[in-house]
Amino acid sequence: MTHKLNGKFIVIEGLDGIGKGVAATTIIDYLKQKSLRVLDLREFWLKHHTHPDFTNSEFNGTPNPYYFSLDNFDVMMSAEPTYVGIGLAVREEIIAKNFRDYSAKMTAECYSNDRLILHKRVLLPALKAGKIIVQERNVASSIVYQPLQSTKDPITVKEVIELEGNAFTLENAPDLLIITTIADVSKVIERLQKREKEDNAVFEKLEFQLKIKPIYEGKQLRDIFEAQGTIVKYIDTGTSIAETKRQVIEIFKSFYTQ
Repeated sequence: MTHKLNGKFIVIEGLDGIGKGVAATTIIDYLKQKSLRVLDLREFWLKHHTHPDFTNSEFNGTPNPYYFSLDNFDVMMSAEPTYVGIGLAVREEIIAKNFRDYSAKMTAECYSNDRLILHKRVLLPALKAGKIIVQERNVASSIVYQPLQSTKDPITVKEVIELEGNAFTLENAPDLLIITTIADVSKVIERLQKREKEDNAVFEKLEFQLKIKPIYEGKQLRDIFEAQGTIVKYIDTGTSIAETKRQVIEIFKSFYTQ
């Protein structure tokens, strides 16, 4: 089932370069307009190179530089993989275009472990405290990407789901999953080539994105999350940024007032 805690957990999913960041930022900006305070985990990770500590303000009388009070924010902006520990290794080594091949199983295990730590250390304590979390990517990415990552050493959807971190994440599934879609996949490759952000990921190829598009839009993924009680919605990001934002706000308002 979903996490069943006091907070709200929203995940944005989809192809690389499809507009997940636009969708997530749109929700964050909407909540900021309501005077809600935002903790951007990505900024925290890049500054401190670790997860925030919500528990210990000091150690043996010495202030803890990584302590961040749960009372100091209402909304958290998050992403997977993280930018610390295993997540940073995933970004800079495992999926980077470095001509070193890592198996689909090993890749899936790294993602799984990264999200397990993220959930236990950060997300669940925040949700328990009633915070709103808006996150780019979640276990849905592993369910979609890793089974198609390699034909030499394939891993099944079942095997991906059974990994400890992924199973734990599904047991604490998001309340709302927004899946971004697009008719012309070549547009996402064009966006990837133009954007300032450079992930340098091995998956950012037209051929691979064409393979995963029907998985994101298919019944199997939706059924996995709806079985956990997650509300699954789709938006079309192939028109304009303004239209993408309109769709996101419409979905979020409907969800947030429930």
